[in-house]
Amino acid sequence: MRLIIATILAFTLTTTVFATAPVENPIVTLEKVGDNKFQLKYLEIPEGKVTVAIKDKTNRIIFRDVIDAEKVFYKNYNLNKLDIGSYQLEVFNGKDGKLSDFDIVLDSHKVEKTFFARMIAVDDKTLALSMSNLNGVDKTLEIYDNGNLIHEEAITGLTFGKKFKFKNLESMKSIDVKIVEANGEGKFIFVN
Repeated sequence: MRLIIATILAFTLTTTVFATAPVENPIVTLEKVGDNKFQLKYLEIPEGKVTVAIKDKTNRIIFRDVIDAEKVFYKNYNLNKLDIGSYQLEVFNGKDGKLSDFDIVLDSHKVEKTFFARMIAVDDKTLALSMSNLNGVDKTLEIYDNGNLIHEEAITGLTFGKKFKFKNLESMKSIDVKIVEANGEGKFIFVN
């Protein structure tokens, strides 16, 4: 009898621990895109409103954003006006509750600009990129479609310019362009 009770108790505890373990949510990602600037990507069609809350180290909500979208979306957050320190960004939806939380550390470290790039949508299938490589160090251009790498190219010399025509593309909003430094750090650039 004790063995049966112990087995049931162990199974119940195991199930409880397994059910409450946090699960990383690949639907929501947060990427640093500049000095204290972040891009939130919500990679599925939301069911209802999505709420983004930023909390300070005392767990007080200092910013709330309610997003009503009917498609996959990206949202940029410039946190330069917040004090230097640690914050937490949490993402909720009406169906599942809390989806993800991200730790953010804001600092005053200014990074030297190593390139200047401008990207323009020529039409609904073509992007034009022009870039000045300010420090002359080789870089890599990466183009993503819905998070999948579709093009990679080395950038050498002090200037770079090229048009990119996409054949099987639903929307330019699914395209991300990233310039990667020699040390592996990358920065996304956006359509002007």
